[in-house]
Amino acid sequence: MKTQLVQTWRARSPRERFVLAAGAAFLALALGYAYAWLPVQRDLAQLRGALPQLRVQAEQVQRDAEAVARLRARPAATLHGGSVTAVVEQRAVAAGLREHIATLVPQDAGRVRVTLPRVGFDAWLAWIGDLQAAHGVRVESAHIESNGEAGMVRIEAVLAGGA
Repeated sequence: MKTQLVQTWRARSPRERFVLAAGAAFLALALGYAYAWLPVQRDLAQLRGALPQLRVQAEQVQRDAEAVARLRARPAATLHGGSVTAVVEQRAVAAGLREHIATLVPQDAGRVRVTLPRVGFDAWLAWIGDLQAAHGVRVESAHIESNGEAGMVRIEAVLAGGA
């Protein structure tokens, strides 16, 4: 096969070889431009357009990280009225949410795991706001999902506060 190509090439006149070589070079350049250069330029323009927004997002993430560091550095609030579990249960009774709590399990001295299979989201937020404002109890982690009813959610949370 190779020898046939070489023989065919040598059988051509110098002018035909030049035209074939120029055509092959032009075709290679056109394919390189169409399949390499244009996509790179298109992606570069898209990235340049997205860069300002990404910088704003990075600054926001940095500010959020600094806020988290400040909040973690704050001393834990002292609970008035006993352990975290006792305070959480007392405030749940006061807020009318005790019957919605399926489990209330102490994790350690300053944390308690709470599961509410069906509770109004607004009632949950009000209860957590009260716990935080009055007793320094904060949400350490939470998994909240809709249970299909409007305004009703299923919540699994770990609440933490000072001992």
